[in-house]
Amino acid sequence: MIIIAKEADGSQIQDITARAGVFSQEEIECVSELWDEYLTLGSDRCGYNFIVDREGDQVLGFACYGPRDLTNGVFDLYWIAVDPNARRNSVGRGLLTASEEEVQKLDGRMLIAETSGTPHYEPTRKFYLSMGYTIEATIKDFYVMGDDLVIFIKRLSPHQEK
Repeated sequence: MIIIAKEADGSQIQDITARAGVFSQEEIECVSELWDEYLTLGSDRCGYNFIVDREGDQVLGFACYGPRDLTNGVFDLYWIAVDPNARRNSVGRGLLTASEEEVQKLDGRMLIAETSGTPHYEPTRKFYLSMGYTIEATIKDFYVMGDDLVIFIKRLSPHQEK
């Protein structure tokens, strides 16, 4: 079940980030900082929205998204990570779809996902493409020499009340 993250989810979110196998220590610490802001300020004030896919008390994965500053209806997908033991169970697909739906409810028209261009991130890039995202831009040697920034976007349909 995908729900809004609660304070008790923090340790599992950190654990998933650390065990994902793709994030640097600096990135793991960044998730912790965003989580702290989310808890301290709330999503409306800090701009970070966390959702989790939970089975009982177990968090299987999480996503963090928020509005992009100085834009109208553009949102960033800051993080999406799945417990390595829950991969291949559509957890990531569910979290990304739920993020898109929540963004649409907030009158979002576009969701941006950025990732590395290294071979290690090839599965991530394939995931975004399989979910209907397109590569909007690549910035060569962005992170460090030989590590490009790949920017994916998905244009979202306007939210309509049912």
